[in-house]
Amino acid sequence: MSKPKIGTIAAVSTPAGRSAISLIRISGPDTFKILKKLFITGGKKAFPLPYSVYFGSVIEPETGLVADKCLVTTFTAPRSYTGEDLAEVSTHGNPLVVSRVLQLLLKHGAVAAEAGEFTRRAFLNGKMDLLEVEAVSQLLSANTSSQARLALNQLDGLPSQFVAKIRGQILYHLVQLEASLNFPEDAIEAIDEHLLARELKKILAELEIFARNARSGALVADGLKIALLGRPNSGKSSLMNYMLGRDRAIVTEIAGTTRDTLEETLMVGEYPVRIIDTAGMRKPGDRIEAIGIERTTKAADEAFALIGVFDGSQPLTAEDRLVLERLRQSGKPVIIVLNKSDLPRQVSPEDFAELPPLSVSALKGQGLPALQTSISKLIAESGLSGYEEMILLGAQQSVALDKALAALERAARGIGNIYQDMLAIDLEEAVRELGRVNGETVDVNTLDLIFERFCIGK
Repeated sequence: MSKPKIGTIAAVSTPAGRSAISLIRISGPDTFKILKKLFITGGKKAFPLPYSVYFGSVIEPETGLVADKCLVTTFTAPRSYTGEDLAEVSTHGNPLVVSRVLQLLLKHGAVAAEAGEFTRRAFLNGKMDLLEVEAVSQLLSANTSSQARLALNQLDGLPSQFVAKIRGQILYHLVQLEASLNFPEDAIEAIDEHLLARELKKILAELEIFARNARSGALVADGLKIALLGRPNSGKSSLMNYMLGRDRAIVTEIAGTTRDTLEETLMVGEYPVRIIDTAGMRKPGDRIEAIGIERTTKAADEAFALIGVFDGSQPLTAEDRLVLERLRQSGKPVIIVLNKSDLPRQVSPEDFAELPPLSVSALKGQGLPALQTSISKLIAESGLSGYEEMILLGAQQSVALDKALAALERAARGIGNIYQDMLAIDLEEAVRELGRVNGETVDVNTLDLIFERFCIGK
């Protein structure tokens, strides 16, 4: 979508397939002009009155044949989702009926909406900013109640207000600085660099908290990735099946059964966790296994935390020690699991030094509560904020926020050490990038990337 349409758009807003009802949205300047051609009300109330619901029939104007009996709900500009005249047609849910009604709308003046175009128009018409747009996107794609809750929290507009406030404060200091630089003959008061440094550090501290909450929001929205690492046949797949309560991964006595990463989501407390079963870490025996081990390394690098899985019924091998060293050097939260606790233990807790192990028997179903408690404790100690404080950002917004932080850090660090015109450049960049976070300075190409993730009809 290179640029937004200015005409009237229509699309089905409910999922494909049979249902009791289906909903078609129409938005744009000719919404009611089109409907007057096609919709005959079943009562005496004039059509269309604002914010009203009408029962009637959609007809084929050329033949007078009824395409469907339905409800039409009207919303007038600017008090609608898109900020334009908008109507929602609730038809019967037979796909043939839905398709026929949509075809009539398109034939008589509407054009097919593109992905996310209704929400894009809402953004362009000032009904929401990019932070609220991202919340809508996350709400639509949420797989757990906690992810939905996080998105709904953001729709209250508080993150948007915060970004606007911070951007306004930086802009104020930028204007003062540029005035001092450009109009010295007008006796504008010189900049107090000590005061400016103090103010910028205060703003920076607030923005860093916002960025930290955004990182927490990204972790929860995507699901906290926890990778299972261990040598072949240590019991990683059995542990994954045990945690999920079903047979997801293939388990055999043959070492190296898992050649690729497997990923599944489960809830630990109120947090969605993505458990990743990985190929066993060892010197690969063939090219396929080598690719699997490369993916294991990538999964470990991207994970929020790691679970090291060891066969407690056998002494540690050289491959076990390789895994243990990788866990220690990861810099990530780590949980050590000794699997096969139903068999005589052959490893010593001293082998794991500062990483006290948990005993689990995936075969017998023992130790899961302790493991879940350890994961919950690990999440609690990770610094994740509460849902009410978390922020949801898209990829482009995250990049812009990082750039704004870097520019503000340079400015705060540079006061007294660089020329004030260079300081102004850094402040200007911070203002510009924060505008990309909430959409005040976003460009068309970025909007395309954001809205292409939406479904048609939203």
